Amino acid sequence: RDSDGYHGSVARALASRLDAEMTQYHEQLSLLESELPPLNVLDSPQSVVHVQNSRNYLTLRSLLARIRPMRNRLRTMAILSDGVGSRGLRGGRLLACILRHSLDGNSQHSALVRSIGTDCAIPWYRLLFGWMTQGVLDDVHEEFFVTENEPTEKEERKLSGYFMWHKRYTLVEGQIPLCSSGGMMEIITADLARGVLLVGKGINFIRYCL
Repeated sequence: RDSDGYHGSVARALASRLDAEMTQYHEQLSLLESELPPLNVLDSPQSVVHVQNSRNYLTLRSLLARIRPMRNRLRTMAILSDGVGSRGLRGGRLLACILRHSLDGNSQHSALVRSIGTDCAIPWYRLLFGWMTQGVLDDVHEEFFVTENEPTEKEERKLSGYFMWHKRYTLVEGQIPLCSSGGMMEIITADLARGVLLVGKGINFIRYCL
């Protein structure tokens, strides 16, 4: 866990997106408040008639119509906060959990969750890109499904090609972002994850042999 309480870069991205959504919500509330009729509208009958005939002020009907989508977005964010944010997940497991929440019959809920999941996946895809193109595993928070194993004292004295290929990098199956056990919503399948492991291992093995 980071010093500020976040479980890695994916969780930080989730918190940032939820914070942006809450900022937008408060902006919409301020806009609705600015369209309310003045408080002294009941002081005279002329003021009441003026407000009723004016289209610049917020009516109860328009308030109900405009506040419904705001309420639905708040509901989605509350579900994610309770069902995902409070579980202490990180990396691929966190992404998979977010995607599971998008498997819903409510199209607006699913679209918002997928949009949030897209933002949260950016730091994870950076890890994937670095590993597949350069063999670099810059995974400070242990969020990726590949881990680097340090050699023992005996192995360190005599690093061999066998250790570099078979033991140096291994697969962490719990961090593979599997959403629905092989369904269409998978970010990556287990077989493809093993292929990704081999690509990065190959780059590092070639680097070791040079």
